[in-house]
Amino acid sequence: MSKSTRILFVVATVVLFVLAAIGTGAAQQPQAGSHQVMDQAAIQRSRAVQTELARIEANKEAFIDELFGRWAPYLDPMVYDLWGSLKPIAMAATPWRLLGASLTSDFESGLLVLQGAVGPGRYVGAYVEGRQPLLGSATVQAEASVPGLGAASAGPGYIFGPIAPCRIVDTRGTGARTGMIMPGAPRTFDLSAFGLVEGQGGETGCPGMPTYTPVAAAVNITVTGYSGNGHLTVFPYGGAMPATSFMNFSTSVYALANAGTVSGCNACVDSIHVAVSTPTHVIIDIMGYYALETGYATGAVTRLTGLTKVLPAYGYAEAEGGTCPAGTVLIGGGSVNDDFTGGSLVSNHSDSASRTYWWESQSNFTSTPRTFWVTSYCMDVK
Repeated sequence: MSKSTRILFVVATVVLFVLAAIGTGAAQQPQAGSHQVMDQAAIQRSRAVQTELARIEANKEAFIDELFGRWAPYLDPMVYDLWGSLKPIAMAATPWRLLGASLTSDFESGLLVLQGAVGPGRYVGAYVEGRQPLLGSATVQAEASVPGLGAASAGPGYIFGPIAPCRIVDTRGTGARTGMIMPGAPRTFDLSAFGLVEGQGGETGCPGMPTYTPVAAAVNITVTGYSGNGHLTVFPYGGAMPATSFMNFSTSVYALANAGTVSGCNACVDSIHVAVSTPTHVIIDIMGYYALETGYATGAVTRLTGLTKVLPAYGYAEAEGGTCPAGTVLIGGGSVNDDFTGGSLVSNHSDSASRTYWWESQSNFTSTPRTFWVTSYCMDVK
């Protein structure tokens, strides 16, 4: 089964999860001028979103286990380590990001949201407005963020995190992954903190190591103990072995080292495969790793509506919009009343002192009670 097949979700299953998680509501298209006016179905969905955020906040781990339980049947457990490598990332994520990840249509898109490379509002806002979520990670990556240094496309960039050099692999030591690597039998290694306890012969402690397998790592690889000329190849876990070598070695020297960047398998069970053409011991020192960039201001805006308030006849009332969750910033708001024309009502508005929600006050100069509600406009930032 191809990797793309493994990671693709059945959209209907995801839709069922969404409906179960944050409530149903007719998926109506936004009305004309919907930047100012939300239909009733969208208002109810926005309130359901706020209820779900509170549920996630109350028991984040339970929500993550529920989400991973729905992802797991579509993923190869030999490639993706949901609970071991990805769960620490999820536990550090905000409820806003977790909700956004749960609303994506495929695993790769969900992973980008979970790691902070794509704004959750791209998906939460689509749900509130009754639009279909974006399909396919390629579309998401093309729109997600500013390219990183040296990036050749508009996909997400990467941030380098240097660490003190640490010996993560030494096949001369003891453990399940030690002993000479033999031709035709590539050896698998984990370049995350979990690799320190997986019998790779390296050190037992390494400050700064990521708890998930990184997308790439800066390493120094040494070969020693060989008795003939040969070459060594490194490639991502679960990937195909390339025709190029990472280093060549010969019997003219006792040991040979080469430093460079190797691609890994992001948030997978392991990081890399190492293949050799001649039996040899391998030592890998890691000096830093690359992670998806987490700084973004996507422009994705989600509208969160507060509770409906009653304006008594010839009376006055204040109302608050939904509170913008962590990971977003308030950029404005608006209100709607059941008169819609507003001709007989007077409105004053402002953002709150803490800039987390929009509020408005309205006065009713008629003999008929009115109702109104206020919406906060929350834009993704990180």
